[in-house]
Amino acid sequence: MVAFQSVILHVDMDAFFAAVEVRNNPKLKGKPVIVGGGIGQRGVVSTCSYEARKYGVKSGMPAGQAQRLCPNGVFISAGLRGYIYASACLQKIFNKYSPVVEPISVDEAFLDITGTERLFGGPEELVYAMKNEIWEEMKLTCSVGIAPGKYLAKLASGINKPDGMTILDRDRFKAIFFPLPVDSLWGVGESTKRTLNRQGVFTVGDLAATDATVLKRIFGINGGYLSVMSRGEDTSSILGTDEAQDDKSMSHETTVSKDIQDPTIIKATVLWLSDKVSRRMRRRGFVGRTVSVKIRSSDFFTITRSHTLSRPTDRSDVLYYHAMKLIPREFGMKFKVRLLGVRMSELSRRDRIDDVNYPDSPDLGQLDLSLFDDEVKTNRLTKAVDSIRDKYGEGSVLLAGTLCE
Repeated sequence: MVAFQSVILHVDMDAFFAAVEVRNNPKLKGKPVIVGGGIGQRGVVSTCSYEARKYGVKSGMPAGQAQRLCPNGVFISAGLRGYIYASACLQKIFNKYSPVVEPISVDEAFLDITGTERLFGGPEELVYAMKNEIWEEMKLTCSVGIAPGKYLAKLASGINKPDGMTILDRDRFKAIFFPLPVDSLWGVGESTKRTLNRQGVFTVGDLAATDATVLKRIFGINGGYLSVMSRGEDTSSILGTDEAQDDKSMSHETTVSKDIQDPTIIKATVLWLSDKVSRRMRRRGFVGRTVSVKIRSSDFFTITRSHTLSRPTDRSDVLYYHAMKLIPREFGMKFKVRLLGVRMSELSRRDRIDDVNYPDSPDLGQLDLSLFDDEVKTNRLTKAVDSIRDKYGEGSVLLAGTLCE
């Protein structure tokens, strides 16, 4: 019986990309399916079926290595069109069960179900109903963690995969995770693990017993984060996709559960984030001038970069174009990415700007795309897309850049 003051779910789809491929092609059922962007000797595995995982194949692994481990594997290039559409369908289902949903990637989300007992019964009943609807509507399975906070919910969803449900409070967290290696924690990668091991910290219990000031001296602000997480004490709240922002800036960021190395997925994620920010700006009547990106690698190396436009805008295409220019090529090629964020600042009320859409703007002139040749047409298109989404939901229209094969 769950008796948490706040009840948070983390829903994680099981081998999402591979599961979508198997659902679409039943002949693949039971086979070791390996999905990636540009599969080949230089490709990278995005995800794989559980049959492939038995051979040691895992996300982020070079495709050549995966082929050596699993020579009978079925290799499929990532087709984001189906994954993005499936993600939009999932979002609709999530919204039925919680008024506050925070997507953190195409295949997972946090849901705050506090106070929903009168509608769905207890948390377990709600989860069973939601899992059943996902299967009936999409023929996909998911694993769900139930906890008093986001971090514990995230850890809980990975305990009983696939198609599992796990309830995790702080006492159970200690019993399960304290004996495990430090990289069992979400956010602890190989580099952080090596640094902790050199300090004599090998298990989650060792990390929880380490003085926070020592961790901060080694890792900076992330040391405090590690200290809190190692004790299961995260109390961060869930932010809905349309969470109100102050009028100084608007931003959207996502921390992925599986580090991204595929440039195609990085681009698709930045476009998704740019669309979220620009859509929120248009809804609230703002335009902005300064584009910023935030990128964090798997070992917590974080950079932020900004660029100020010559003219204000609320267009997702312009925001995406400049956001991509700000991301160093090393991210994805050399450094795996665990967090991406896009932000627009120097905001002004749109109704106070006399000439928002400048056809002669150098910011637009740099874009060699025919869509930008006719500014009036582009504005009409944007309004039409916003109108359709307002009526039929965010997943009713998807940006082309997220639909690349």
